[in-house]
Amino acid sequence: MPVAIISYPDLILYNGKIVTMDDTSTGSSPGSVFQAVAIHNHRIQALGGDAEILSYAGPNTEKINLRGKTVVPGFVDSHTHIHNNEVNWWVSQNPAAFDTMGRRFVVGGMSYEDLKKGIELVLKERMAGADPDQWAFISLPTNDPENPGSGTGIGVKFLQEDQMGLKDLNALAPNNPVFLLSHPAYMINTRGKEAIEKIYGKVPEVVMDTSDDAGVGELTQYRRGLLVDGYFRTRPRELADIVEQGLRKNAAAGITTFSSHMMGLQFLNAYQILIRENRMPIRYAYTHYFGFQGNPDPASFYMRLGDMAGLGNDYFWSAGVGLGNLDSGPPMICSTMEAPPEIKEREYCRDAPGTATGKAVLTAVLSKARVAAGHAYGDKAVDYFMDTLEEAMTLDPTITLDYIRSRRFSSDHCGFYPRPDQIPRMARLGMMISCGGNVLSRSYPWLERYGMQYANWISPVKSLIEGGVRTVYENEAGVRGNVSETYFNQGYALITRRNEYGQMVAPEEAIDRMTLMKMMTSWPAEFVLREKEIGTLEAGKLADLVVLSKDYFTAPEEEIPGIFPVLTVVGGKIEVLRSEFAQELGRDPVGPQLEFRNESRYATSQ
Repeated sequence: MPVAIISYPDLILYNGKIVTMDDTSTGSSPGSVFQAVAIHNHRIQALGGDAEILSYAGPNTEKINLRGKTVVPGFVDSHTHIHNNEVNWWVSQNPAAFDTMGRRFVVGGMSYEDLKKGIELVLKERMAGADPDQWAFISLPTNDPENPGSGTGIGVKFLQEDQMGLKDLNALAPNNPVFLLSHPAYMINTRGKEAIEKIYGKVPEVVMDTSDDAGVGELTQYRRGLLVDGYFRTRPRELADIVEQGLRKNAAAGITTFSSHMMGLQFLNAYQILIRENRMPIRYAYTHYFGFQGNPDPASFYMRLGDMAGLGNDYFWSAGVGLGNLDSGPPMICSTMEAPPEIKEREYCRDAPGTATGKAVLTAVLSKARVAAGHAYGDKAVDYFMDTLEEAMTLDPTITLDYIRSRRFSSDHCGFYPRPDQIPRMARLGMMISCGGNVLSRSYPWLERYGMQYANWISPVKSLIEGGVRTVYENEAGVRGNVSETYFNQGYALITRRNEYGQMVAPEEAIDRMTLMKMMTSWPAEFVLREKEIGTLEAGKLADLVVLSKDYFTAPEEEIPGIFPVLTVVGGKIEVLRSEFAQELGRDPVGPQLEFRNESRYATSQ
């Protein structure tokens, strides 16, 4: 045949175990398994035996002998903060750049008086002579060293209980913006409010109460966005370079597609540079947060936005409206769990009826947007979210149950939800849920406050799947510098149900390795609205795959956390080739060479 009409493969991988994961059911089968795969023009051209696929090779076809290694679809991560993590790392390596905007301090102590003295010392002495526009970012203890767990530290209570009022903070820093941080509690002074308004315009009342005894405000959005929208506003190309490096590192961890809300307005400009210049190494299904980030009237924003879900190209598309968070992290969660008053008083329901968030969620649904909630930690916050979906059906006759189910509304984290009676309602509404293994550690310390009877509310993956709710996997471990956990490390906790402190958490909710792999590949492709393009290895789909260091499906279970990719292919292009596999092939390494931690924090025994 004339060469002009012959489509030879660009790349052939052969002599391997290619697990397609094309059985997307909840059963134990991975689907079809082949020896070889041919890739042409970014897509999978054919799968089959070695002899058949190698016979398709043309004069310029690149061939890689897998030497018996296992291939799976590229990982689709439903919730990870790649760009924020990489900027944070960059800042740690470039302190002079951060100093142009602010100074960072850590204040510790065992009492409220210790914290007050430390804050006063920083603002009166360490910030003496600072430029009036220079921020003081002061971190207070987040974790209690004797009782580990996010949100258990004295700093969180200090801010939640308004131990330092706005009047006091203004007196200590009349000329400099101040940001007190103890996740999930934050506080700014009046100069901080003015500095934020220079970037974002009017600050919503929920961010800062102007009364003298004001304390905690809704500042998560600014914690992540201030540096991005301040320092990088005039440096979009530098930000694009940083983001690209972070994406490449995560390709080395095996992620070929990820979803996350975009918090920091300048990130969109950075991604546009990468898209225009064909520099996206992996795919990003973004949920923007722009209607909420510093917006005093988010409902009006979403009334005007309309449905963007799915719009974009193969490397960058909208997964819907990202609300950022329906509540916060412990103890500022929105829950029906019973607890002493001192615990319940610290809870926080951002999407309660009548709130700006609650109104905006309803407006977005009525505007036909797909709402991917992002962060939800407590069960009551998700109750409010589902109430909103059902209210929309009563207000608009075109919003039927079938329509609601088709939109795949979602929420993330599974920190203390769903409770058992929520699962049938989620299944009825066609919701998709993103759960991780890290919450087995993050939530566990709070069982001492709420009660061990709530343990099976923490990432109850098995019950969700058996109840008909499509459940996918999220990994928030991230890459720090050139060091990373393997992608399977946190996921392994969902198999063992053992957290990083060695405690078993609702062992009846354990899943098997096949279910975990489906949660990482084929099922999250549905979560990001691209199941026809990614998630399984089938002819015609985009050629996203990873070659593993060991056979995930047959290796001893305790070895799963140590398995990592030795080759990552995205759209038929080799983005990462590990040096050890490159040496076997007689080739040069490609892309970042991450150092994977060998130990697992989720071991089967102490």
